[in-house]
Amino acid sequence: MTELVPETFPLPRFTVRPLAWREINMELDYLEEQAGLETAERFLDQLMSSFEALASMPRMGVRCGFRKPATRHLRRWPVKGFENWLIFYRPRHDGVEIVHIMHGARDVESLLGG
Repeated sequence: MTELVPETFPLPRFTVRPLAWREINMELDYLEEQAGLETAERFLDQLMSSFEALASMPRMGVRCGFRKPATRHLRRWPVKGFENWLIFYRPRHDGVEIVHIMHGARDVESLLGG
């Protein structure tokens, strides 16, 4: 049997844009302040799990259909266990690019859709 070499089967990956990292840090600060460190850590764990799942299946999120050309092809997916927080991302040939993280109660359409 042929030995499998990691380069033969590249793993799907996710990249997080700088703005999304800032949004993540703001959400973590908010959750820690409002609900405690344990909740913030659980959110971060679930967020990273969601990123990995999206990287493996980039088209599983719902297409947003925003009007702005820059955001027209974004998809969204809820953070497991924190379904009010949404991940906005772009599928890529090798995984996904995480563009935004925000609470679903915000006016997402006016913020991202134009």
